[in-house]
Amino acid sequence: MTKLSLIVAVGFGFATLTPSLKGTAQPGPLLSLHVAATGRLLTNKLTTARTDETIIHFCGENVPINHPAIVDRWTRTLNHQAALAADLALLKRRASVVFPLIEPILEQYQIPSDFKFLPLLESAVTNRAVSRKGAAGFWQLMPGTAQTLGLTVSYRNDERFNLLKATHAACRYIVELHDLLGSWMLVATAYNAGPNYIQQLVRQHPAMHPMALPYRAAETKAYLFQAVAIKELLTRPAFYHDQLSSEEIDALTDDAEPLETAERAAILASFDMDETMVEKALAKRPVAVDVPFISDSTTTVVLLTEEESTAGISSKTPTTSGKKAQPAPVISAQEAKAPAATLRTRSMSDGVLTEGKLCLFQVIQPVTLNGRPFAVGDMIRAYIDVIDARSGRVYLRTDQLTTAQTREVFPLKMVATEQPKQPGVSLPNRLENWQLSWESL
Repeated sequence: MTKLSLIVAVGFGFATLTPSLKGTAQPGPLLSLHVAATGRLLTNKLTTARTDETIIHFCGENVPINHPAIVDRWTRTLNHQAALAADLALLKRRASVVFPLIEPILEQYQIPSDFKFLPLLESAVTNRAVSRKGAAGFWQLMPGTAQTLGLTVSYRNDERFNLLKATHAACRYIVELHDLLGSWMLVATAYNAGPNYIQQLVRQHPAMHPMALPYRAAETKAYLFQAVAIKELLTRPAFYHDQLSSEEIDALTDDAEPLETAERAAILASFDMDETMVEKALAKRPVAVDVPFISDSTTTVVLLTEEESTAGISSKTPTTSGKKAQPAPVISAQEAKAPAATLRTRSMSDGVLTEGKLCLFQVIQPVTLNGRPFAVGDMIRAYIDVIDARSGRVYLRTDQLTTAQTREVFPLKMVATEQPKQPGVSLPNRLENWQLSWESL
């Protein structure tokens, strides 16, 4: 899994593994910290007499208080996330619809409930989220990984967008990771960076805590800290009264204003579900099917890197670049079921826009146009024909299509548009992660 514009994208109902974390705990001395606090003050607060309410953990594995570097990063991560409380509240509202559906599946595979917070980093409770590398769905599975885990991935039927099937697939992977690594914290980091890499680090540093390992990528360094911070702020916001205002605490508590029927229906529709399907899903828990263990993780996550600490945690489409993505608003039930009318892509190129420049775009939504199927992950080659500085318009045309599954190459003649039958798009601020729609010439 790979980077966060999040921390992005964003959503939850809650049950934690340890009974002491259920409900809202009374404010305690642990981690009532500010970014500007001195190292001595941090240490004093963290080492004050501990109770069940002050212990911070992920799946029962504690965040250590005797490691200055971990304490410092945890404090900064917590404060960064708390500063985005409004977006967290939106994330929690969306997740409150989805969590009751995935919690029984996690339980079925004997996976701690805390793992339900990983998809908040992966997709921000946005089922149609697609990364620049082609990872898709609530659990952000790459095409090859999803197929290895037993899912169908094609332009006609992409089961990564099926919440229940994708959750079963992700759980099978998580169980295999735990059998391999033996630590739930290590499993979480392996979901981000791949088990082979994590195994290598553990062999090199067998005595190190999972939160202290020298991860190479910034997103992997941040991943576990962010998962724990989001879990803490969403499950017991009153404990962090030093970081949150009273209004923010109210918005994040479990007894916050319930969802309107229309809002709940719209969220379910974005997952291609309705109340009838929810009732059936909760009444029946299918038996998991064993699948071969895959040798490495190729999924992608959206992560807030240290350099992006001011980025918002809102409903965003994931990107593996670590750059900010555009908000993904809650859509209506009618919009969620409406067929795509155009080909939608995201730029895989960067640099300066110049006339004649060759750019690569990746398909981010499956669609069939004029009898031709386009699947998520297909690559399109396009040229910038004209840049009209006076009008602020750019004109692009495609040259060829390379399919993600077979790597076949086909000629493709389309133009970028913002309005039907009107070639040309607005000049972007940057080429990287530029999202465009196309139509046939």
